[in-house]
Amino acid sequence: MNPELLWQSLEKYIVLSDSEKSLILSKLSTRKYKKGQFLVFAGGKSNVTNFVLEGSVMAYFTDDKGKDHIIQFAFEGWWISDLKSFITQGEAIFNVQALEESTVLELSYEVLEELYSKIPQLERFFRIVTQRAFVSFQERILETNSQSGEDRYRAFHEKFKKYETRIPQKLIASYLGVTPEFFSRMKKKMDW
Repeated sequence: MNPELLWQSLEKYIVLSDSEKSLILSKLSTRKYKKGQFLVFAGGKSNVTNFVLEGSVMAYFTDDKGKDHIIQFAFEGWWISDLKSFITQGEAIFNVQALEESTVLELSYEVLEELYSKIPQLERFFRIVTQRAFVSFQERILETNSQSGEDRYRAFHEKFKKYETRIPQKLIASYLGVTPEFFSRMKKKMDW
């Protein structure tokens, strides 16, 4: 495993010594997931937060009519989990599933709490990441409730431009809150 992507993520907000990096590496688990395999099941518990090294992962929920609603995608260098379940150590509300064959680094809640006491700036990193996730979810709620499908797709395209071809169109449609048919028509009208 090459941890360089992890260090790039962490060092956006904090500086780590070599001994701190070694300690963090010693506490991480590497897991490989096949396409379609679940990292977290809704109703279960999200005991770990996942850092995507390779591949892509999505988080979604299924409504009472059986329809899936994609709420998040994560690619190389991104963190993903059912945040509510991870923080509260309660029941997960989202499924987290591999979109492609993926390799993730797992960090358990208990180990993270232990690392906070040994590497205080790690707590700062995860505070910032959690704050940014909260802001992102607020923006997503606002977009979903106040923008047209076309405007949501423009925002999606801007955010995920380099990843878009890796995501099946029906999942993009779900993320945007539109039908696959409407998404297909809308995509044809876009000028990029």
